[in-house]
Amino acid sequence: MADSQKSIFSDSYSMYGGVKQKRKKARVKLDIACEIGLSNGKGTPVTAQLTDLGTGGLSLQTTSLFYEGDVVTISFMLNKVKTFIQGTVKRIAGKTTTVIFSELPPDVHARVQEFIHKHYFDPKAKL
Repeated sequence: MADSQKSIFSDSYSMYGGVKQKRKKARVKLDIACEIGLSNGKGTPVTAQLTDLGTGGLSLQTTSLFYEGDVVTISFMLNKVKTFIQGTVKRIAGKTTTVIFSELPPDVHARVQEFIHKHYFDPKAKL
């Protein structure tokens, strides 16, 4: 009889429990040039590097100064389509700025979801 406490996976496989896993939505690591600017139109958008993307938020690297609570617009190319996403700066740590989305338009949500799906399930896809 099988031991109910043993995993069917090898010991090298690990899964985060609810305590460690904070995100509810999948994200992918990437390195894409983007522009970020204040949504109210003040200031000039600046160039940054998008390093992490999901349907709930993103992270980017920039030397420009943003503050928690700033509403920003980020533009970048995704699946060969110019994509614009609006969100709120959630956290800043050094050069890393984390943005959460309030709600993505359905077409942008589908494009991001397709990108994530290709990343995880289609090893031949060119991202």
